[in-house]
Amino acid sequence: MAPIKSIKGIFPEAIPLPGAIIYNALPAKILREPEKRIALEIIDRIESGVLVDLGSGTGYLSIEIAKMAPKLKVYGIDLSKAMVKIARKHAQTAKVKNARFELCNAAELPFEDDSIDFIVSTGSLHHWRKPAEVLNESYRVLKNGREAWIYDGCPDILEEAASKLAEKYGFWRCWILRRLQVIHGFRRQEYDTKIRGVLEQTEFKDSYKMEQVDIWMKITARKHEVK
Repeated sequence: MAPIKSIKGIFPEAIPLPGAIIYNALPAKILREPEKRIALEIIDRIESGVLVDLGSGTGYLSIEIAKMAPKLKVYGIDLSKAMVKIARKHAQTAKVKNARFELCNAAELPFEDDSIDFIVSTGSLHHWRKPAEVLNESYRVLKNGREAWIYDGCPDILEEAASKLAEKYGFWRCWILRRLQVIHGFRRQEYDTKIRGVLEQTEFKDSYKMEQVDIWMKITARKHEVK
């Protein structure tokens, strides 16, 4: 598939088969422990209802959440056929029945208005061709007062907290993560300018925050309460 221009530069919005195989072989495994921490934080907030994982990739985060919260319906969506196929195999191997993976564009979500309890995304933002549309779709489908947690790479975090994170995850894992995030993510200055500029164009414009969390830059975007 030809690369599509995104807010970062030139990235394939849907990762083709060779990239999916490579991702499943190394980066997905490197990210398992950090993503497990995200799963634990999520189930502290929600244990039932419907959760959507935007850009679910090979499915680890969705499957981990589904295993921890069997009353929660988890939908993993991705624009890559290869990623969806791998994720479905992983779910089958894990014998998880409450996680479903579908080929879908995050800018055109197949859910009703005000129907979703939680949205999460890890390492996908820098691939979105139309990030404002994805965020507005997230706002549309979320129930009132519910949140979307968007995580993406920020190499500055790993540079500044290298020793602490190396102690937590190991030197080599952090070394690989740092190099991955230089390519797949944004510098802090870009979050403060480009990403903030995108958020200010969306329905989340006055109900979001950005913060450093573990190895990630985390955007918490909350849908307004309707009184």
